[in-house]
Amino acid sequence: MQEAGSKKPPEECFARPFQRLVRMAVNADRDLARKHGLALADLCCLDLLETQDASAKEIAEYVDLSTGATTALIDRLEREGFVERRPNPNDRRGVSVHLVHARAKAALDEFRELKAPVKAAWLSLSAGEAAAVVRFLETAIGAADEAVGTV
Repeated sequence: MQEAGSKKPPEECFARPFQRLVRMAVNADRDLARKHGLALADLCCLDLLETQDASAKEIAEYVDLSTGATTALIDRLEREGFVERRPNPNDRRGVSVHLVHARAKAALDEFRELKAPVKAAWLSLSAGEAAAVVRFLETAIGAADEAVGTV
């Protein structure tokens, strides 16, 4: 939506605030991770594991890392006491990664606090507005995936 009296093209009115939001989110997440001795991917992994145990494959997909990098991430988090490897109850050959809640609590509490204002903004949207945002994000992600695949 273009501001009244603005001569900027509509895409520029959107692009700058969107880019600013992305930069702010990435910088804040990275700084929080660093404060707790973590990499950004580590923090994302802990965020996933807060609600469910996961296989290495599920973690790799969630944090968008190769299997080798994911193994190194899990090794690092296990060494630091953030996670434990446990037998997978659904696959006796597999291993499940489990969050050590007491060790991860401080980082995850701060992560939730960091995300609270964005969550509040999301909750303030009407159902139609929320659907439009989701539609836009899915379209943008698809376009970005396609563009990255062609590079």
